[in-house]
Amino acid sequence: MDQLAAFRNVAEVLRAAQRVAIEVENAPEKRKRLRGFSLAESATLLGMPVAELRALARASLPGWAPGPRARLSFEQIGQLRSAPPASKSAGERLRRRRRQEGAPPARIVFTNFKGGSAKTTSSVHFAQYMALAGYRVLLVDLDSQGSATAQFGFDPAYEAGMHSSFAAWTAAREEGTAADLDVAALCQRTYWPTIDLVPAGAALAAAEESLARRAASGAVEEILYFDEFDAFLRALPSHYDIVVVDTRPDVNMLMTAALHAATGIIVPTRATMTDLASTGEFFAHIASYIGDFSSAFGTTLAPAFARILITAYDPTDRSQEALFALAKDRFGKMVLPEPFLHSRILGTAGLGKETLYEYEPTTDRAAYQRALNSVNTVNALIERDIVAAWGKPAPRGRS
Repeated sequence: MDQLAAFRNVAEVLRAAQRVAIEVENAPEKRKRLRGFSLAESATLLGMPVAELRALARASLPGWAPGPRARLSFEQIGQLRSAPPASKSAGERLRRRRRQEGAPPARIVFTNFKGGSAKTTSSVHFAQYMALAGYRVLLVDLDSQGSATAQFGFDPAYEAGMHSSFAAWTAAREEGTAADLDVAALCQRTYWPTIDLVPAGAALAAAEESLARRAASGAVEEILYFDEFDAFLRALPSHYDIVVVDTRPDVNMLMTAALHAATGIIVPTRATMTDLASTGEFFAHIASYIGDFSSAFGTTLAPAFARILITAYDPTDRSQEALFALAKDRFGKMVLPEPFLHSRILGTAGLGKETLYEYEPTTDRAAYQRALNSVNTVNALIERDIVAAWGKPAPRGRS
C-alpha cells in the first residue's frame, strides 16, 4: 500500500468508526436525546425548594404526577419558568432571562492558540448552562476539527459540508449570492430544544481560504473580510439571546473574524508554565493585531470584556495553585476568580460524549457534584459579564 492509499485508508476507517459510534450512541433515532431532570435538579435550576416545585408542576403541567422518581423534561422546565407564579418572590425566581428589547445577542468567543486547553469543553458547557438558565442559544463551530459538532451528535465528515457550515456564507458572499442564501437553514436544531448549531467539518477550510484571498487582494471593499462573521450573525433570525463561538486553536482568519464580532472573549488555559506561556503569546498576537488594525483603519476591536479561564485545575497541585494565584495577582479581574476543576468525572461522561449537564452518575456522586458546582460557578461568572454588557442588573438565584 503506497502512502496516499494508506492515508485514505486511515481516513475511511476512522470516519466509519465515527459514524458507527454516533449511530450506536444515538439509537434508535440516530440523534442524541436529552435526559429528563430529577426534581432536585429541576428545583436547583429554577431556584426554588422541591416542595414549591412539586406544587407548581401539579398546577401547571396537566397530567404530571409527582411520583418518587418523577422527572421533568427540558421543555417542562421551560413551561414552569414561564408559568404564572404563585407569589411575587416566585415570579422573580422564575423569570425568563432575556436580553433587553433591541439589544443584540451577546457573542461569546472561546479562543486560544493552545490545543488541549479545554476550549471546546468550556464552550459547550457554557452553551448548555445558558440554555438551562432560559436563554436561546446558537453555538457556532468555527473549528474544522468539528469537536463541538460531534459533541452534539452530528458527524463532521458528513453533516458539515460546504453548504451546511459557515463556509456556505463566505462562498455566497464571494460569489455575490448571499441575498439568495437561506442563512437560518445553516442553524441546525439539536436535541437541546433551545440550542441550535452551525456545524463544522473539514469543509470549513474553504471559508478560511475565502477570507485569506479577500484579505490579500488589497482592495478596500475586499479588506472588509474582518466583518464577515459579524455580517453573518446580523443576517440570522433575531430570536437568539446568546451566540457561543468555538474557534480553532491557532492563528487563523476565522478566529480573527470572530474576535471582531465578539461581545466577550474567553481564553481557556491550564495552570502550567507551558500553557500560560502559549497564552501569553496569544495575547501578544492579539495586542499586535489590534495595534496594526487601529493604525490602518482608525478604529479598534472593543469587546465588552475579556477573561482568562483556568481549566483542568487541580487544587492539590501546589504548582498549579501558585500559578493561578500569580495570574490573579498580576492580571486582576481579567482572570475569572474560580477555575474549571479537573475531574475524572469529565472523562467518564466523555466516554458517552456527554457533558456534566447530561451525565447521570451511578457512583461517586460527591465527585460529580464538585465538578458540576465548579462549572456552574464559572459559567455564572461569564453570565454576569454578559448581563452587565446588556446594562441589566446581575442575575439572582444562580451562583
